[in-house]
Amino acid sequence: MKLLQVENEHTEEIEAKRPPFLLCLFLDGFGIAARTEVNAVALAKMPNFAKYIREYPVALLSGETKDERRRYWSLGTGQEDDAANFLKAETCLSEIISRNGLRQLKIAASEQFSFLSLFFNNNQEHSFAGEEFICVNTPSPEEPLRPLAKAISRAITEALRKPKTDVIFASLPLAQEAATRGDFQETINNLQQIDKLLPKIITAVLNAEGLMIITAPYGNAEKTRDLASDWGDKEATDSNVPFLLIGAKYQGKTIGLADPLDGDLSVLAPAGTLANFAPTVLSLLGIKDIINLNVKSLI
Repeated sequence: MKLLQVENEHTEEIEAKRPPFLLCLFLDGFGIAARTEVNAVALAKMPNFAKYIREYPVALLSGETKDERRRYWSLGTGQEDDAANFLKAETCLSEIISRNGLRQLKIAASEQFSFLSLFFNNNQEHSFAGEEFICVNTPSPEEPLRPLAKAISRAITEALRKPKTDVIFASLPLAQEAATRGDFQETINNLQQIDKLLPKIITAVLNAEGLMIITAPYGNAEKTRDLASDWGDKEATDSNVPFLLIGAKYQGKTIGLADPLDGDLSVLAPAGTLANFAPTVLSLLGIKDIINLNVKSLI
């Protein structure tokens, strides 16, 4: 059963021609959890993100493991991240997109590059037809992360101006990189930097009548310390992650039965798992290929 609650006439719009392009933005390290004194995601001031989750369909996706490789693989293959066939799926999202004659671009920092290329592609080391990559150098631990944010944002906005790109998968890992440095205030600062970058990217998508998904492969910044031991916690988490669908025709719609109370995503029950991401992308692109018979699109 489809989870997006829309009117009958709007359903006809969904089934119309695919959008000019689709941007999928991965906010590595952006997990969702209850508000605590160690939850940088909840404590950061992110008015733009809050505005978007009020205006567009939003849901939570769950995962089973803390393994970044498995969670990216789940996003890319439509398989659950605890599956026994890790790296042995029959196909992957990137392969299906290529097979349907669409061009795709992957943008990632060097630290996350293998996740978005190798693991997202089901351990395929070769590029698929129509697949291109942009790798941005990850700053060293003593360098600020702001240049990384600007470089990735610039690569995304420049790619949006190119009519040959149908799908963009981009990783914006500020939350992850800041959290692994162990500086709580710096983590909050970088989350707020993400919030400042979102309007520029989203405005470019909407002006071109495209669609955008904002999600995360795994959490980190929502749990910067272990409250029981009071030790710093720099590892990825198995927390739920957000799934936000942005596009003119989806404004005012919801995924599931209700909006999050006061914008608090942590009160939502997951609408699906990481594996639901791939079939949702295929649905938005108007591609009828089925990536996994057991996992359906969120729309």
